[in-house]
Parts: sequence; structure tokens; C-alpha cells
Amino acid sequence: MDEAYAHLEGNNLKDNKKALQPPDGGWGYVVCIGVGFTFMLGFGSSNAFGILFNSFFIEQDGASGLPLVIGVYNGALSVSGFLSGIALKKYSFRQVGLVGAGLFVLGDILTIFVERTYQLVFTFGVIRGAGFGVMIPVSFTAFNCYFTKKRTAMMSANQTMSSMASMTFPILVTFLLSEYGFRWTLALIMALDLHLVFAVLVMHPVEWHMIKIPGCPEIGDENIVEVKTNAGHHKSIQKSIMKVIYDNVELDLLKDPRFVSTLIGLGFAFVSDVTYLAMEPMLLFSYGYTEMQVATCVMIGAVADLLARFGLAVFTYFYTVDSKTLFFYGTCITMVLRIALICSDNLIFVTSITAVSGLVRCSVQVLFPLVLVAAAPDRFPAALALHILFSGFLMLITDPLIGVIYETTGSYANCFIAMSCCCLVCVMIWTVDYFVSRKQV
Repeated sequence: MDEAYAHLEGNNLKDNKKALQPPDGGWGYVVCIGVGFTFMLGFGSSNAFGILFNSFFIEQDGASGLPLVIGVYNGALSVSGFLSGIALKKYSFRQVGLVGAGLFVLGDILTIFVERTYQLVFTFGVIRGAGFGVMIPVSFTAFNCYFTKKRTAMMSANQTMSSMASMTFPILVTFLLSEYGFRWTLALIMALDLHLVFAVLVMHPVEWHMIKIPGCPEIGDENIVEVKTNAGHHKSIQKSIMKVIYDNVELDLLKDPRFVSTLIGLGFAFVSDVTYLAMEPMLLFSYGYTEMQVATCVMIGAVADLLARFGLAVFTYFYTVDSKTLFFYGTCITMVLRIALICSDNLIFVTSITAVSGLVRCSVQVLFPLVLVAAAPDRFPAALALHILFSGFLMLITDPLIGVIYETTGSYANCFIAMSCCCLVCVMIWTVDYFVSRKQV
């Protein structure tokens, strides 16, 4: 049977006097490993981007193209991620996921042969970014379908795997570059990323692994895909991209000023965070650090991020915190840290600032879904879709502008000031929103 319509088997299950529920384990553990590998390989190599392509940008007479590549990568990731969520309404995890894995690996293959920055924008930015964007909703959706009670614990395990990759990839890339050179390192990373195909293939339709619970006559509708239309009629509807977006994005959320301020603040904070990860290695290279010193510094930041995530999880288990307030203070601190990083090239000072930045970074990465939930409590999926689209298009605009700043001034310091200004936008908008809403109460 076509796995895209495996849920249609549910038509006969109500007669069995038994309910079905997700396994919350079993094959779900295999899916969890697949999801973990997806994020490890997707985020890990991206976090080592600055180290991996440092020599390439030097050959191109500067790193002004780096923000452009990162901006296009995240823009393509956001748009394709949104479209992937729509595709999952019709196709299975594996069908959509294999498209994403195929694009990701194709981008790796083509990147091996790039000679110019504009080629890297297309191979790494557009193709690879789109591939990873497709796989992210597939991974989250598959994970959520397989786990209910153990969802938090298993997601924590996945987050740990992703953080481990962020810690090890800079060192791994540095070693590969020293042993095999730039092109062969790209080839080896491509070979490693081929495992994404197997990671996606294990994401079976959850209906294949549902557990029967005796004595329950009804099938729970929260965890089983709704059974629909006549299986024999599958009509393909031709729609333009704008029509698809219009049909799947609830634009009326933009009528709420508080939600708009939240959306804009999150978007600019994300631009600063993502661009920082890509450009910090380039700044450290400009300080005259060796590849191993740069990789070690980046790894320390990743370790600090992992420790902060663990500490935040423990703290919030016992105490209730206001997510937006914590996000706000984290952004304020981040704004200062971006400036501090360009004040001295002392290795110990820079390493310390990087470690503190890693500790604070979790406030952006971990808390943003909770901030969105608070802004639109009953409409989180719609809010998330708007966040993905806005952040993606914002990165397409701002990251190339940061590249222009470097091209014009020849200084990474000005680029980091621009990142700090992105944080300032978030701080100012949310401060105004706070006083306006307080005055209205």
C-alpha cells in the first residue's frame, strides 16, 4: 500500500473494540535516532561554516560573500520549511523527507566544485538550505507522532545530540582541512551527509507501529491522522506559490500590534544570532588565531550553550519564568557581548566572551517557541508559520547588507556592530510595546 495513505487503514479499526495510540517507544526510538542524525548533520556542519570556507573566501578577496550565503541559506530554509509543512498534509514523512535529503546531498556534491562566491550562494545557500528546510518539519512531525508521554525526554536527547555536533564539528573540520585539504574535506562531509537518506527512511508512517489498547472502543483522534474522502479520488490542484501561502498563513494575526512587535523582535534577534555563528570564526581569523584556536573557541561556546540549556531545563522545572522577559534580558546582554567581542583580540578575553555568549544564546534558541505561544496562545502553528516566513525574508535582506558593510569598510568590527543593532531593534520595539500595553491596562 502507498505509505502516503497508510492512515486509510484506520477505516476498519473502530470495529475491533480497541483504541490505538502511538508507541511512545519501540520503533519510535529508531525514529528518534533518525531525527537526531538529521539535526546533527544539518546544524553541525552549518555551525562550522566559517572555519570550513575561510580559505575559500580569502581566495575570493574577502568575506563579504559570507553573509550573503548565510542569508540565502536561511531564507531558502525558511521558505522550503513552510512549503514542506504544507506537503506533509498530502505526502508521507519519507516521501517529503527524501526530497529534502536529496536536495541537501546534491548541494554538498555541487559545493565541492564551486570556484566563485555566486556559485556557493546557489549550491550551499539555495539547494542545501532548501533541503534542510524540507527535513526540519518532517523530523518534528514524525517525532511528535511517535511520542506522547516521553516527548520531553526524547526531545532533550535530540537537543543533546545536536549540541554535541555543534561542539565536535569545528574540531573535526579543522582536522580534516589539515589532513585532506579543502575539496576533499567537502567530499568527506558529503559522504557523511549521505546518512541523512537512511535517517529519513526510518521515519515510517506511525500507523505501521500503533499499539492496540484493549477495552477502548474509540480511536483517539489526537494522535491518529484523520481518516478522509474517498481513497480512490486524489485530485491534483494546481496552485501558485502565492496562492499556497495565502491559503495556509493566517494573516489576520498581523492585526494584533503586540503579536507584530513580538514577530519583529524575534526576527531581528534571530538575524543577529545566526549571522554571529557564521562570522565569529572569520573575526577570530582576522585576529591572527590559528585554525585550532578558532575551532577550540567555537567549541567552548557550544559547550556553554549545552550547559545553559541543561541548567535552564532544571531551573524551569522547579520555577515558573516569563519567557518573553528572559528572552528580552538575554537579547540585551547579547547586544553588549557583540560589541565586547571586537574590543580586544586577547585570546583569553575572546574565549571568555564566546563562553558567555554561548550561555546567553540558549535564551534565544530555546525560548522563542514559548514567546510565540504567549503572543498567540491558541494559534501557535499559524504564528510559527509567520515567524518562519518573516525571519527567512528578513535574513535575505539584512545578511547581504552586512556583507556590503564589510565590503565597504573592510572591517569585521562594523559587521558585529550591525549585529548588535539588530538586537537593539528587538529591545527598542519590545520596550515601547511594554509601556504602551501597560498604559492601556
